[in-house]
Amino acid sequence: MGKPFIVFTLALAMMMGACQPEEPQRTAKKAEPAANGSYDDGKALPLESQPVDVQVTKPLRKDLTYTITLPANIAPLYQTTLYAKVSGYLKWIGPDKGDQVKKGQIVAIIDAPEVEEQYQQAAADYKIKKITFDRLRNVWKESPDVIAKQDVDVAEAAYDGARTLMQQRAVLRDYTKVRAPYDGTITARFADPGALIQIATSSATNAIPLFTIMDLNTVRIYANVPQDDSPWIVPSQSKVAVHVHELHERSFNGTITRSTMALDPSTRSLLVEVDLPNPDHVLRPGTFAEMSIGLKEIPNALVLPPQAVNSTAKGKSVFIVEQGKAKSVSVHTGITDGQWIEMTDGLRGDEDVVVVGKRQLLDQSPVRASPFYLPEAKPSQQKFERRSAGIPPQPFKAEPPVRP
Repeated sequence: MGKPFIVFTLALAMMMGACQPEEPQRTAKKAEPAANGSYDDGKALPLESQPVDVQVTKPLRKDLTYTITLPANIAPLYQTTLYAKVSGYLKWIGPDKGDQVKKGQIVAIIDAPEVEEQYQQAAADYKIKKITFDRLRNVWKESPDVIAKQDVDVAEAAYDGARTLMQQRAVLRDYTKVRAPYDGTITARFADPGALIQIATSSATNAIPLFTIMDLNTVRIYANVPQDDSPWIVPSQSKVAVHVHELHERSFNGTITRSTMALDPSTRSLLVEVDLPNPDHVLRPGTFAEMSIGLKEIPNALVLPPQAVNSTAKGKSVFIVEQGKAKSVSVHTGITDGQWIEMTDGLRGDEDVVVVGKRQLLDQSPVRASPFYLPEAKPSQQKFERRSAGIPPQPFKAEPPVRP
């Protein structure tokens, strides 16, 4: 049984080997390009030989303004904290927060009996010394031999000293009435009637203030200009536009009123101020704002879209199209307003400059050009949609999956 089985196995192996196909050749002939520029296997030409689709535009002449936008703070034109000049109990206090006051208006009265007594005493002393001086002077004029001129001079000096003391006591008595220093708005009130008010003549005292008053008819807008842009700041000439997010429908225009003319060493920035009229008090102190400053204006500037410029370590360049091929041209740029960039050197103004598709270009690359057109877009704005009153928001419900 063993020998016939071996013979049968060898015969079966020979039959299976005869049925297998021949192994194909592992090396194939390299495809050669045909005369028409295509390959024998049907593939297209290399990418370097294909024209690149680009969009071109010609430089324009426009009035260009270099503008920077900075965070700004709104402050009142004047801000004063009112303290008492004499000590005493607060007898009466008039305005409260938000009230309007006029210059010289009495806003508080302090009860200080000792101040009144000092004034009355000074007034009485002045009266008697005035009478004494008048009598001695009349006697000396009528009979110079009866009284010495020195006695008249001493009486006159005493009279002048008493008059000065009485005037001083009168001013101190007037300090018991606290007056508004200018037309403004009371923005803070710190005391109520009956409070003991301490004299505020020393910076180390713990005297309680009475009011804070602000002049809101004119506000000051503060901003810090970076060092790179500070040389172009010119007070009374640099135009600004102030925007407040909550007042998105209004813009407040003006010019820089003043600057510190020196940079802050800690921030390397220049502080600038803009005084704006605020008759309706819509600009409120303490509000955050944005200030756009027009630093430089160039009329009839040669401009291009910023995306047309290539920036490398060797400088800036653009691609222009000449006779169906791209050509790299070195350029020098000036200011930009975000939408256009100034071309100061390198272009005549009649070239076709590549704007779209320049990343695929090399010098002398064939191109297929079409006009560049980018419609002006409106800036996006987030908007909060308020729901109707009485309708609570509905919870989110996931839809059941659809089974095939």
